[in-house]
Amino acid sequence: MPRGTDSTISTRGSTPTVVYIAGSGRSGSTLLERSIGAVPGYVNVGELLDLPRRVVPRDELCGCGEAFSRCTFWTAVGQRLPEGWSEQSMAHVHRLQTRVARQRFIPQMLIGRRTGRYADNLTSYATEYARLYRAITDESGDRYVVDASKWPSQALALKIGGIDVRVIHLVRDVRGVAYSLSRNDIARPQAAQNERDVMFSNVPASAAARWTATQTEADLLGARGVPVARMRYDDFVDAPGPTVSRALHALRLEVTEHGLDHIDGTTISLGPSHGLSGNPSRFRHGDVLLRPDTRWKQGLSRRDRIVVGAIGAPQLLRTSREPLHRSAATAPRPGTATTNATRDSADPSGPNEWPVVSVVLPTHGRPELVRDAITSVAAQTYPGAIELLVVHDREEEDPSLAGPSRDRLTITVMSNTRSPGLAGARNSGLERATGEFIATLDDDDTWHPTKLERQVARFHSDPDILALGAGIRLILPEGRSALWPGRDERITYQMLLRNRVKELHSSTLIMRRDAFAKAGEYDEGLPNGYAEDYDFVLRVARVGRIGVVCEPLADIRKDGHSYYRGRAANTAPALAHFLAKHPEIAEDRRGHARMLGQMAFAHSCLGDRSTAATYAAKAVARWPLSPHPYVAFAHIVSGVEPTRFASLARRFGRGMA
Repeated sequence: MPRGTDSTISTRGSTPTVVYIAGSGRSGSTLLERSIGAVPGYVNVGELLDLPRRVVPRDELCGCGEAFSRCTFWTAVGQRLPEGWSEQSMAHVHRLQTRVARQRFIPQMLIGRRTGRYADNLTSYATEYARLYRAITDESGDRYVVDASKWPSQALALKIGGIDVRVIHLVRDVRGVAYSLSRNDIARPQAAQNERDVMFSNVPASAAARWTATQTEADLLGARGVPVARMRYDDFVDAPGPTVSRALHALRLEVTEHGLDHIDGTTISLGPSHGLSGNPSRFRHGDVLLRPDTRWKQGLSRRDRIVVGAIGAPQLLRTSREPLHRSAATAPRPGTATTNATRDSADPSGPNEWPVVSVVLPTHGRPELVRDAITSVAAQTYPGAIELLVVHDREEEDPSLAGPSRDRLTITVMSNTRSPGLAGARNSGLERATGEFIATLDDDDTWHPTKLERQVARFHSDPDILALGAGIRLILPEGRSALWPGRDERITYQMLLRNRVKELHSSTLIMRRDAFAKAGEYDEGLPNGYAEDYDFVLRVARVGRIGVVCEPLADIRKDGHSYYRGRAANTAPALAHFLAKHPEIAEDRRGHARMLGQMAFAHSCLGDRSTAATYAAKAVARWPLSPHPYVAFAHIVSGVEPTRFASLARRFGRGMA
C-alpha cells in the first residue's frame, strides 16, 4: 500500500521508528493503532508479536480481508526479507521470542544482566524485527510503523536490541477489561477460512491480575530509556483527535499539517489496512463513531466488581486521579504550520490578542548549552511577541547570543546587576522585563516548541491561576530519558510542603507579573542560592493558585557528571536554612522526612556519617515510608559514588537535592 502523496513524511533510507502501543487486551488498542496508521507517514501493521506464532503458521486473515499468503502487501514485504515467510524462518523467530521477550525476562532486561546466550538471542531477535520493520517501511513508503503488540516485554526487548521504540501506554479501567475478557463467545475473525476460533477469555479475578501486572510492567519501561506517553482509554474515546495529537507530540513524532483530518470529533474515517491479529474492529472501515464501552457496569456482578477493584486498586486509583487533560484540546498538532489561520482553527479558545512573554534565562559557564536553550525559545510556536533576556552571571557578556532575534522575538544580552547567583540573575532579568507574563529557563534545559502557546492558552481559560508549570522529560545518563507528565492540573500548598513537584521546575514555570507583586522577588539571601525556585513557588502558593499543563513541555538535563560532587558542602547548610525559613514543612510529616533525608544524604556525602545517621533516623521516625532516609542509610554504609544513589532516588520519583 505505497502512499506517494506530497503530504507523506518521506522515509526511504532512514531508520524506522516504531510507535508501539502497550497495555492489556481489550483496551481499544486496535482502533487507536488504526487511527494513528491513517496519519500520513505512518503505517499500522496490527500485532506483529503474533506474526511468527499465529499469523503465518495459520495463514490468518489480514485486515484487508485476504488470507496472509494472498495479501499483496505482505507478500511484497516478505520478498524484501532474506528468507521471506518460510516455515523455518518463522519458527526461528518464535523460538527467540520465547527465550527473550516473555514477561519473566523483564527483571533481567531492567537490571542489565544480559550476557552469554541470552544476550546473543536478544540481539538476534531484535535483528529479525529490525529487518521486518525496515521491509515494511520500504514497501509502504512510510517512516513510522504502528505496532499494537501490547506486551511491555516485547517493547523492552526491541528497545534494548537497538530499535527506536516509542510507546503509547493505553490504559482502560480494569473493570471494563475484566468484563470484556470474561466473555468467551467473541469470534476471532482473523482465523483462516473454514476454521472456528474465539478470542482469548479469562475469569474476572485473573483478568484483573494480568491487567495490574501489565500496567506495572509498562510503567517500568522508562527505567530503560523507552519514551512512554500514557493515554487513558476514556480520553481517547471522548476526544480522539487532541488525545492522539498530545501523545504523538510527547513522543516527538512528526505529523503533517493535515495529518489528523480523518478525525472529526468522535468520528474517525478509516480505510482498509493491512493490520494483523487484534480485535474484530480490524476489519471495519468507513466512518467509525467512538463510544464509551460501559457494559461492565451492568454485566459485572457486584462481587466481581469488588474483587476486580481490589486487585487493580493501586493502578486504578492512579488512573482515576489523573486529570482528563482537557487543555490538550487546544494543543496544536505536532509539525503543523504556524500561520495565524492554522492557530485559530487549532486553538479556538486561545486569546484573541497574545500578550508579550518575557523569558529570563540566567547563564554561567555553559556557552554551548545556553545556545541550545536560546534555540528552543526561538523555535516556539507562540503567536505573540517574546522578549528573551539572557543574563550573564559573573562572566563577560556574549553579544553573539542575540543572533537568533527575529520578528516577534527580541533577545537582550545583559549582566547580573544584583547579588551573584541564580536568584540575583533572575531578579536582574525581572527588572528589565516588560511582558505581561514572565517565564524562566535554565541554561542547560530546552523547551518543546508549543510550550508557551499551551501555557498562555491555559492562563486564558483559567484566569485565577498565578503560576503554571508543565510536565517534563528527564534527560538521563547513558542516552536514556524518562517522561514525567504532570500529576494534576492544580498544585496545592500542602502538596508543595510534601514534595518539590518536578512539574514546577524553574525551566517549566511561567507566571503572571502580578505573582511577583504578591509573593515578592526571588530570595537572594538563601545560602548558595539553594532552591530559589522552590522557595518562590511556596510563597506563590500562599497567595494564589498554581497550575500545571500536564503534557511534557520541557527537557530537563540530569545527565551531568558528578551530580553531587562539590555541592554537598553547600547543600547541607542550605537545607537547614530552608527548613528554618519554611517551618510549615516540619509540620507535615512526609515533607519533613523528605528534607531530613536529604540533609542526611548531604552530610554523608561530606563524610560526616554520624550526623547523617542522626538525620536519617529522625526522618524514618517522622515518616517511615519516605525513601529519602533509606537512600541516605545506604550511602552511609557503602560510601559509593553519590551520583549512583541520586540516580536510584530518581527511579522512585524522588530527588535528593
